[in-house]
Formats: sequence, C-alpha cells, structure tokens
Amino acid sequence: MKLNFYSKTSILLLVIGLTSCGGGNDKESIDKEALDPTASLNTNFDGKIFSIPSPVQTAMLIKDLKLPFDGNMLNAVENSKNYSTEFSQAINLGIYGTDLGYCALYEQKNNALKYLSVVEKITGELGLEGAFDKNFMSRFEKNSEYQDSMVVIVSDAFRKADYFLKNAKRKSTSSLILAGGWIESMHFACKMSAQSNNAKIKERIGEQQQTLNTMIEILKEYNKSKQNDALITSLSDLKTDFDKIVIEYTYVAPKTDVKNKTTILQNELKVSISKELLTSISEKINAIRESVIK
Repeated sequence: MKLNFYSKTSILLLVIGLTSCGGGNDKESIDKEALDPTASLNTNFDGKIFSIPSPVQTAMLIKDLKLPFDGNMLNAVENSKNYSTEFSQAINLGIYGTDLGYCALYEQKNNALKYLSVVEKITGELGLEGAFDKNFMSRFEKNSEYQDSMVVIVSDAFRKADYFLKNAKRKSTSSLILAGGWIESMHFACKMSAQSNNAKIKERIGEQQQTLNTMIEILKEYNKSKQNDALITSLSDLKTDFDKIVIEYTYVAPKTDVKNKTTILQNELKVSISKELLTSISEKINAIRESVIK
C-alpha cells in the first residue's frame, strides 16, 4: 500500500495494483504483479511496516490450486442491513470488498454485481459515495467481461475512498477496513486449508504472525471510543496461537536491477505449524468473523 492503505500490489484497499485506468471501450490495462498469487503486500500505517496477505491474491492462490469457487465462504449480502454503526460498516466493508474480489477472480459476474451493490451501499453510509460515481459505473459495465480489469476498477474506487479517509483524519475507520479485509482473507485461507491440506496455504497463514501483532497495535491506537475493545480482546487471544508458529528465515542473495538501479532483498521462509495449532487458529478466526458479521 503506497505507505498508506494501498500499494503496487494492493487490491480493494488491501489488495490489487492501483494502476492508471484509462477510458475507452477496450479492456483496461492491468499491473500483472498485482495478480501474482505468491505475493503479499507490504504496507505502512503510521510508521508501522508489515506484510498483509492480499485477499484477492489469497483467492488467486486458491484458484491456482484448482480449488472450486465456494459461495458459502462469503458474507451474505442480506447481512448488510444489520450494519448501522461505523464500526460494523467499516469492518464489513473490508470483508465485502474481499468477497467482491474473490467473486471477480472466479468470473462470478452475478455475484460480483451483488457484492458491488453492497460495497456501494456501505461506502455511501460511511460518507464515501463519491468513490462510486457515474464514471465508475460506466467503466465497470464496459469491462464486466474482463475479470482482471473489473477488480482494478473497483480498487481505483477504494483508493478514492481511502484518500478521503486519510485526509479527513478518519484513521480509526481505515484501520477497521484493514482489519475486516485481513479477517476475511484469513477466513478464506483457513477454510481452504481444511479442504486441501495444502502447504502453500498453510505458509500463507503462518506468515501473518507479525501482521497480527501490528494490527492489534493499530486498533489499540485508534480506539478512543473503546469501540474496538471486543475485537482487540479476540485478536489478542488469537495471537497466543500465532505466537506458537515457528518461522525460520534463510538468507538469499539480493537481486540487483542495474538498469533501474534497484536492489531487492530476498529470503526463504519456512513455516512450521502443527495440525492441532492450525485447527485452533481456524476456529478462532471463524469465531472472530462470526462476531463481526452477525
């Protein structure tokens, strides 16, 4: 996230590449790196740098593993009528945004339109309706047959919403959207891990040890109204499990791009997580999600 809520690899606030999207009738260009299923994104929130599992990139990992679309994993659109507080609206905007990206990548056009409608509704309730204007709808309709472009266009709207939140000093709202996207992404990963027992998905889950620590710090910092108390307690309990994950780093020589004068620092990551620990994490993630979507 461009040292705020988005980056070259972000999508739907947390997720896809925020490339420049032009007009016209042709398919809009996309940033291929944004759709790399092996990538996570690095973000900076008030000087705290951490890595987030991109919700759509997690969905792409699931898709690349030939796992079928599972509509039962999504937060039902009907639940949106229950969200009347800024807390519930913000955290579920992150959840629904992740669901929307998942639907788009699986070419679930009808579902994508339903979730787009919910996202539009909640952004309006949060005072962010300017992000989903007539130009946005026109672009979305023109590109509705192109899953990659569709996701990029939606991310562009979320970028506008995020820019507004940052400049309006509504970082509490931003942090909750971030938390919602993270919770839904982990929900996807845990469900798919249970179905496939795939090592890559387990690794994606285990990588979130430090991310969880930082997210708890952010939610504590922007909690003057105490609205985050219950969520912080639940995430802190989840942290006790994540702290048991063993992560080993192996040095890999940096990759230098002489032409662009850049050096990429690299390392290999090995995540060790027992079946029992993964089950406990999955159960806690599910309980947290249920508590915020009800």
